Amino acid sequence: MLTRFTRLRPAVVAVTLLASCGGGTTPNPPKPMGPQTAAQRFLSTYVDADGAVLRKDEHGDVVSEGQAYGMLIAELAGRQDLARTIWTWTKRHLQRPDGLLSWNADADGTVRDDASASDADILAAYALLRYEGPQAASLHQDGRRVAGAVLDHESAQTPRGPVPLGGPWAVGEQRPKVDPSYWMPGVYTALARMTGDQRWTQAATATVALVDKASGSGKDLPPDWALLDDDGYTPIGSAGNRAQYGADAQRLPLWFGYGCSKTAKDIAARWWGRLGDDSGALARSVTGTVYNRDTSVVALLGGAAAAAAAGDAGAAARLRGEAAETAQASPTYFGDAWLALSAGLADGTLGC
Repeated sequence: MLTRFTRLRPAVVAVTLLASCGGGTTPNPPKPMGPQTAAQRFLSTYVDADGAVLRKDEHGDVVSEGQAYGMLIAELAGRQDLARTIWTWTKRHLQRPDGLLSWNADADGTVRDDASASDADILAAYALLRYEGPQAASLHQDGRRVAGAVLDHESAQTPRGPVPLGGPWAVGEQRPKVDPSYWMPGVYTALARMTGDQRWTQAATATVALVDKASGSGKDLPPDWALLDDDGYTPIGSAGNRAQYGADAQRLPLWFGYGCSKTAKDIAARWWGRLGDDSGALARSVTGTVYNRDTSVVALLGGAAAAAAAGDAGAAARLRGEAAETAQASPTYFGDAWLALSAGLADGTLGC
């Protein structure tokens, strides 16, 4: 099973700004980082001139997820040229004969592990189909190929429609392993529109229904990993660990809270009741018990999306600001990528 390398981040105490008001003091929440600022910061820090996106704080290597993030972030920054350069590197070094992407390589493009991960493949297809620069027709064709390969080689058929699994390695298992944070209903809806393949519409409906059922309509938080059932999933641990709402799962409130499905937004709104002001914890149980109180940028951003779905705009802005301050104090490839992507989701630039 593919697992994320998770680096524990020390808790960061946010700086509180005070302004005089009628003899007292009023705290001002940190200002959220906008899409352009966050995008430019990520691109200047992690993307090499040849198009490799390097995890400089982890192994200095390349992962297919990072290449997909890089393309999307370049598009957010208006850098279509850089998005094309990142894809050129990705296609040359990572694309497999079946159209999917090897998930891990050295900085020079030497593949370390040719297994694929469906979230990276889905987002790469999405970035390619959104691309609007020179040679667009060629990149769109590449995007359709990758999108089709996900449904053909990385998905399981359920009564409601196809559901992306962790990767091809999970296909054929009696109870396939899934990472629910790979389920991006808004992106699936956009892929259906851009490819004309309505299986993506079915995938959007199916994945929301599975999360709705398995989480008790938002009573429980999503897990990092789970075993797929016909009408839901069963949380499991990875690499011998207990099941948890951790670095992977914390992306799902972003996909659901800023998505286009009312049901998905309602689920995310209920997650806000589980998360609340303590949203930034690095790991907790699916019922909300905190396992690790170290601060996670992505956890803060997931909490912000859940708060936004619940209509608490003030809390959403505060948590996005805390995420930006945490990333500034302790920058990481993963946190910096999601600062940019979440800003695009929050303002509607990304998604359906």
